Amino acid sequence: MRSLAILTTTAAIALFGVANAQNSGAPDAAPQPTNPDAASASGAPLQDAVQAYAAYQADIGALRSISVNNADQLESALDTSTRHNRDAISRGWIAYGAMTAAQSPAFNEGVREAAAYYGRDAVIRGMLIDTGWARMLRGGDDATKLVLESSTADAARIGVVANRFQELAYSLQRQRWANAVAPRQAERIQRMRANGVGRPHPAGADAGRLVARPMQHTPWTDPTAYGGRRFWDSVGGAGGAVEVSAPVSYTWRIKPERGEAVNRMTTIAALQALNAAEDRPSDVDRLLNEQRTRDCVEMAQLQLYQCMSAARFRYENAFCLGSHAIAQVGQCINDVATPGPAQGAQPLSDAAGAPRPGTAEAALAAIQR
Repeated sequence: MRSLAILTTTAAIALFGVANAQNSGAPDAAPQPTNPDAASASGAPLQDAVQAYAAYQADIGALRSISVNNADQLESALDTSTRHNRDAISRGWIAYGAMTAAQSPAFNEGVREAAAYYGRDAVIRGMLIDTGWARMLRGGDDATKLVLESSTADAARIGVVANRFQELAYSLQRQRWANAVAPRQAERIQRMRANGVGRPHPAGADAGRLVARPMQHTPWTDPTAYGGRRFWDSVGGAGGAVEVSAPVSYTWRIKPERGEAVNRMTTIAALQALNAAEDRPSDVDRLLNEQRTRDCVEMAQLQLYQCMSAARFRYENAFCLGSHAIAQVGQCINDVATPGPAQGAQPLSDAAGAPRPGTAEAALAAIQR
């Protein structure tokens, strides 16, 4: 009986060259989605994107309780976990984070204050030129805090399901059907690849709860509110609840290499605060295409295919599912934050020491750049 750790090692070695190739050279501009279905079809890219993320979270809930007692049920779990393409997940997460950030009253006030002082058009222009500028405004720390807490809660929710399938793989080794050779593995991998580039799966949640106006919800007091740690369970859809316990009292900080994701979320949130998001769909669409998150999800999918290529038995496919289709995608979301000290000042600056938000001089310099 083979060790399941061999599969992860094999996949990592096979993809070492891919990762080196992606990390060499200067970073490219944010890509346009390679799958046209992942882009806005209705002219409302923010709403389209968050519905795709809701569909993904609904399937995470379904995978928490789905039965895996035979080969057909395992195939169903594989299909469910791979039917969300890289653009839909990454764009959807950015959109959800943006509308979560927009719930901050302090941030909305800071954005509107800047617009009153410098002029609405100048503020919009400055934010679109420098995506890090919106987070420097008064209230930027509060908006960032909402994003980081929401993202770590979403990642924890995904992690619960990933752990379930990784542990399930070990128990399945004792079942005859799962300890049998997986037939037509090459065809199975091709099916998974086709799932990963297809049309985004429709959301199973109440669409009316997926679009949040600025300052409409209070996730800091209600965990079931938009952006709260139990929001995805509260909106319903397929599957059972995935309980996410109250987080440790960390003071979250942004990982420097993932700061652009939060910058784009707060920029979109600032556009919403100025009632400019709906008027500028092309700008919002561009901001949703964040390179590092998209590449991270793509790498997770590539490692899934490599893991399955190295797999021989059915139970090993369950391990690949938990380790890459679920856990690694969750890590792409979780990696935006790093825990800081439990108490103390300087809570939300980048770990490398980004400028503190809230100074008029910094805002003016950003606009005039």
